[in-house]
Amino acid sequence: MSTALVDVLLVSAWASLAVFDLRAAWNERAARRALGPAVVGGRQPPASLLVLLVAATLAGLALIERRAGRLPSPPAVALAGLAVAAAGLVVHVRARRALGASWSGVVTVRAAQTVVERGPYAVVRHPIYASLLLLAAGSLLAHPSLGTACLAFGFGLGIGLKIVVEERALRRALGPAYASYAARVPALVPRLRRRAVAAAARRETKCPIG
Repeated sequence: MSTALVDVLLVSAWASLAVFDLRAAWNERAARRALGPAVVGGRQPPASLLVLLVAATLAGLALIERRAGRLPSPPAVALAGLAVAAAGLVVHVRARRALGASWSGVVTVRAAQTVVERGPYAVVRHPIYASLLLLAAGSLLAHPSLGTACLAFGFGLGIGLKIVVEERALRRALGPAYASYAARVPALVPRLRRRAVAAAARRETKCPIG
C-alpha cells in the first residue's frame, strides 16, 4: 500500500468524523433545547477563535512535516495503524449516536440531562474521547513523523485535561447517579477481565439444551 493512499485514508477518516459530528449536532438542535439551559459550563468559544486554532494547528503540522519529513515504517505497521483508526471511527459513531442530544463541543451539563449508560457508555465513561485517542494513535502508526507525534501528544494531553474538567462538572450536576455510574464503569479502558467473568457467569446460569 502506497504512503499516498494511506494518507488519503487517514484524511478521509478525520473528515468523515467531522462531517458526522456536524450533521448530528445540527439534527439534534431541538432535542438539545428540550434538555433545558446549561446548569454547568456551556460557554461556547467564538467560532473565529476555533477556526484560527485549527488553521494554526494545521499550519504548524505542515511546517514540521516539511522540515522533518516522514519516518520509515514497515507496511504492516501502516496497516495496523489504519485498522486502529478505523476502530476509533466505528467507536466514535456508535458513542455519538448513544449520547445524542447530551453531546456538546464544550463541557456542558443541562438541566434535564441524565446519565447515559447505553451502548459504548456501558463499557467506558468517555467512549468518544477513547475513539479520538484511537484515531490519533492509528494516525501516528500509519503516518509516523515528528508532526503526527506532536499532534497525537497534544491531542492526548488536551483530552486528558478535558476529562478532568468534565468529570468534575458531571459529578457536581448529576450527583449520586453519576458517582454510582463512575464507580461501576471505567473512564477510558474497558475492564475486560470483569466483562469476561460476567459473560462466563451468564453462560453457566443458562439451562442446558438437549
